[in-house]
Parts: sequence; structure tokens; C-alpha cells
Amino acid sequence: MSVPEMKGLDDGWIGEGLLKRRSNYSPVILFETTDPKRLEQLKRYVLTDSGCADYESVMVFDQWRGLAQLSLREGQLVTEPYRKNVPNTPLGRRMASAGNGRGEGQQLAQVKAVLKEVDEMLRNQKTLFIIQNLAENREWETGLQSALRSWATDAELITRGSTIFLQTSDATSLLDDFTRELVVIIDVDPATEAERRHIIGTIGRELELELPRPRLAELVLATAGLNLHQLESIMLESYFSEHRFDVSRVKGLKSELVKKSGTLEIRDPHYSFQDIGGYGSIKDFVRKYIINVLEDSERAARFSLPLPKGILFFGPPGTGKSLFANALATEIQLPFINLLTENIYSKWFGESGQRMKGAIQMAEKMSPAIVFVDEIDRFGKRSGGFGDSAGEESKRVFSQFLEWLGEPDRQAIIVGTTNVPDQLDEAFLRTGRFDYKIPFLYPGDEARVEVMAVHLGLVGGAVGRPVPLGVEEDELLDFLRAEIVPKTRHFSCAELEELVLRSKRIAFDRRAETLDFCDFTRAAETFRVDRDQRKRTIQTTLHQVRRFTDDQQFLNSLEEEMISDAD
Repeated sequence: MSVPEMKGLDDGWIGEGLLKRRSNYSPVILFETTDPKRLEQLKRYVLTDSGCADYESVMVFDQWRGLAQLSLREGQLVTEPYRKNVPNTPLGRRMASAGNGRGEGQQLAQVKAVLKEVDEMLRNQKTLFIIQNLAENREWETGLQSALRSWATDAELITRGSTIFLQTSDATSLLDDFTRELVVIIDVDPATEAERRHIIGTIGRELELELPRPRLAELVLATAGLNLHQLESIMLESYFSEHRFDVSRVKGLKSELVKKSGTLEIRDPHYSFQDIGGYGSIKDFVRKYIINVLEDSERAARFSLPLPKGILFFGPPGTGKSLFANALATEIQLPFINLLTENIYSKWFGESGQRMKGAIQMAEKMSPAIVFVDEIDRFGKRSGGFGDSAGEESKRVFSQFLEWLGEPDRQAIIVGTTNVPDQLDEAFLRTGRFDYKIPFLYPGDEARVEVMAVHLGLVGGAVGRPVPLGVEEDELLDFLRAEIVPKTRHFSCAELEELVLRSKRIAFDRRAETLDFCDFTRAAETFRVDRDQRKRTIQTTLHQVRRFTDDQQFLNSLEEEMISDAD
């Protein structure tokens, strides 16, 4: 990244850290970021007149390169290896020779030795010490936390004005609770909207690309959540592969990066409400209280009406909850992010909480978006367990997710699904966590016709092209109502989809050119469903609906269908 690009970056996070230092909160400031561009920005800032160039020396430590002195020459960052003076004795000369082969002093690379050497500098002169790229800490080897606790409370060091900057991905994985209490922790934004616009524009000009305002705005939106390094790399890869900034290519590259985290996955929502048969009352409710509020956010703001932040879909398996969440993202034109709950938990202590924290931060940076949490009951309950490390990890993850749900400034719209709402912790169901709790029942008579019509390609467009029919479309729909609907009572949407698929297979097997009545009849007669078990499931679902659905008007609109399904 060039120096002009650096000048267009937001340095508020650095200023926040220095303000805390001047206010004597702590001389130890930890910046949570993995972005190498942010690290370069930090170094340039502290070496310029606008930053804190009054430090007598700026030292930087990297475990691979060792301890070095940092300076700025002709606009370029320069690091000169620091070499410790050794006694002019045979042992000292051997140590120096082993360090650089020229007898010029010993270079320090071991953490504990570096900390002891820098400790004296921090006390004797105004020194800035940058510790970079630390991901883990073995305290018995490094003494890092002991050093930080000592520096954070040392009156001499504080009076001298010395400062320690740490750069790492996660403070909780590096420092214990006690040490974190003594350190100022700054969460660094990957890239603000203004920064993304500046960098994309600058790279475009350097590559002599025309970027109309609408295209630039689209690219800025598509790259939300990327850090500076990722942003620059993706824009260049798009240019080198497509010879332009291709939005779809940029979205694809971003999706690949996000997927590497293992906890989030960006999906392209390609279903709409037209692709979902039935559920008219749910569609009307969602349009009225969710979609309309999001689309007319300015008027909602005048009424101090908060935007929906959480929606819970519950009901038996196969009733279309996941599909409806995907369609909702299409209807409100927001990205669809899948939280991979199965990948959150780890056998290693502390890693589950770190994964959850990273997933939340990344999702928020890419929001506003639909964050889909399938089988939200995986997060369990905050109580219970056996007090072991696994139980503590589960509680920690649960608390993190619960805190996110209740965050008033949350940008993500969380859509959770569950087949077992009874097993959700009461904290999930409390008013203020989920704005709406929407039940998904087995489709009624006319809804089953609509579902089959969707999978025949007669309505919608995302499922596939229409199936060749041996009769007129209206004639087929009338046949389905009269003959197939009675045979598919209490079928789920997934089972109706399978019924259509089996009909196609039967037609294909008899080498027919079109789909006909006989194919549906044969498929319906051979499709087995445990109806006694299904009726018990319906009774349980009806009880859950009356217990968890807290909008009486919405409940009334479902009542007739609910009673019909229970028969």
C-alpha cells in the first residue's frame, strides 16, 4: 500500500490508544488486529510529527526477526537489528560472534531476553516498544504477562512517558483475566466504509480504470467486513483475472476468505417468496412487520421504531424454515450469512470462545445482513453441566451469543431456527432477544398444491425450469387438489418435494415424454408416512405455537389452519 493510500486511512483507533496512555489508564495498549496494513499504519503514525515522534527510541519486536530499532527514512520504514553489547571477554566475544558472525554484539530473539533488555530502556528514556504478531504465550518461557503487569503499574515508567504497544488477534488467548484488567484493549475496525471507498478509488486510478459512482458504491458495499490487506488483494486479483473490478468476482473472493474462518459462510440468496408454496399468513406477517420496516427505515426512525433484530422460526423438520430465511434475505436485499454452529465448539480449552467471538465480530462487520443460525438449540443452556472445562466452554459460548442477541447496537438480523423450542433456554425466548417467534406448520390443502406447483416449475423461477406436462397446467392443478391433496395430508414441504421428484422418476422410468396423472397417483400410493407419529408431532407443535407465539392477531390468522391440521 502506497504512502498516499495510508494518508486516507482512519487513525482514530491509534488516537484512542494514545489518549488512554496520556490519561494514564495504562502504559500498555493492546490492538486487536491481524491486518499487516494496520500494523504499518501504526508504525508510520508514531514516527511522524503528527503522531508521537518525541519518543527517544522506537523499538519493535517480532519473534522471527528479533528485536530491532524502527525509524522512517525518505518515507520508508526501516528496521535495524538491535545488538546487545557484551563484555570484552572470551565468552562475550564468542556470544557476539554467534549472534552475527562479525563480533558486533548479540542479537536478541528470545522473548524473555528481549523483555529484560527493553525493561531498562523503558525506565531510562522515553521509549515506545511495539510487540507484533504474537498469537500465543507460554508464560513459563516468556514471562510476558509478568512484564506487562510490572510495566502497567510502574510509576517510574509511567512518569517517563514510555509506552508499550501490542498487536495480536485476540487478547483473551494471549493474556489472563488479571493482566487484561491492567491493559487498554482497542478493537481495530477492519476497514470503514470511507476507507474502502478511498482504497478502491486509489487503486482504480493507479490502474487507470473508470469507476462511476454507482459502481464504486456497489464495490464498497460488497467488500464490507474485509480488512485493508484483504481489500487490496481482492481488488488486485479481480483486476488481474478480469481486467476490471468485477462485483461478482469480488463477492466470490470475499466468500472464499470468509469460509476459511470455518465459522461463517456467505451464501447467495436465490429464493424469493414466489419460490415458497403456501404460508400466506406468515408471508403477510413478515412483509408487514419486518420487510416494510426495513424498506422504510427513515419513517420507522421518525416513530423511534427499532428495526427487527431477531427472528425465531420454529416447527417440525421439513417445513421450510431454512428456505424461508433464505427467501427473506432476497426480499429485503441483504447478504445471507450462515453461522456454522457445528464448527464453533472445539476440544481445546478457550478455542470455542475465541471462535465465537471472531464469528460475531466478522458478522457484524459485514452487516446489515441476515445471519442464519440453524438449529439454534445447539447453544444449549447457561445452567447445568458438570463443572468441567467442556461445560465451562459451552457456558462461555452461550453467554457470548446471548450477549450478542441482546446488544442494542447490533447490526446483524439474526434468524434462528429450531425443531425443539421447548429445549431453548428461557433467556433466548425472553422479550427483547427475538422480536418475533414464527411457527412453521405442515402445509394445509391449498398450500400443498402451491408447494407441488413450485417444484414442478409452474411458479417461481429459482427451483428449475417447468416440467413437460401431458395435460394443461390448470387441469393438472385441479387433479392435484382432487386426488393428491387428500393422500398427502400432514406431509411436510420436504416430503411434497420428494413426491414430485418421485413422480418425475416414474415418468422417466416408463420412457414417457411428459408427466401425467398416473405418475402422481403411483408416487402418492407408494409414499409412506407414519401418520400416527405425525399426528403426535402436530399436537406437540400446536402446544408450542400457543405457548411461544406472543402476537395474538397473528395467532388468530393461523388458528383455522392449525385446527384443520390437527384433525
